[in-house]
Amino acid sequence: MAKYLVYIETVGDRTGTEGPVAHVPALPGASARGKNIQEARQNIRAAIDEYLSLLRDVGEPVPKASEDIHLEFEEVGTTTFLTDYDAIHPNEMETLFRWMAVSRQELMDLVKSLPASAFDWKPEEDTPAIRDILCHMAEADLWYTDRLKQWPEAPLFRLAATRGVALERLRALSDEERVRVTKHEGEEWTPRKVIRRMLEHEREHITQLHRLIESYRSHSNA
Repeated sequence: MAKYLVYIETVGDRTGTEGPVAHVPALPGASARGKNIQEARQNIRAAIDEYLSLLRDVGEPVPKASEDIHLEFEEVGTTTFLTDYDAIHPNEMETLFRWMAVSRQELMDLVKSLPASAFDWKPEEDTPAIRDILCHMAEADLWYTDRLKQWPEAPLFRLAATRGVALERLRALSDEERVRVTKHEGEEWTPRKVIRRMLEHEREHITQLHRLIESYRSHSNA
């Protein structure tokens, strides 16, 4: 049986009116939002199953599909978790970099064959287009590892450029920097938290893009 600790984030910039968020520190990238704590607890189970299936398909050493999953929940009133302070070692970083590559490949496979018209299509005027989401995801890579300017305008090229710089920055961290805690606008950050949030952020928007692309295709075939 595989056991995972799940933090339910009840406050912070990502909750508010959108509801609490469930995070799985041992599976960076597995997170789920809910209108309330109970819904977040329910949604995280599906998110874990989906994420483990993705990692399993590319040969990562994660629990088998037949293995039972036990979740332990803890509600927290902070955006930085106790596990975020654990030192992150080079071999673990390489594992997480592989997971980032897997997630990014799923994203690229999802959008690379779309026609040009799909990138600017909106199901409703006040919803973001695919191009908007992709550019936001590209900028987020740099937001999590700092900020740079002058990136390609085309969203797919921008995604490639910013991810390369983000990985270069993370790989260049010294032993001292891998355990350092820094503050940005009052919020504590560690390298482990940066990678966790990068993966969670990308997985959340991939789900959003799946829904948007399905809506676009339904609209185009109508």
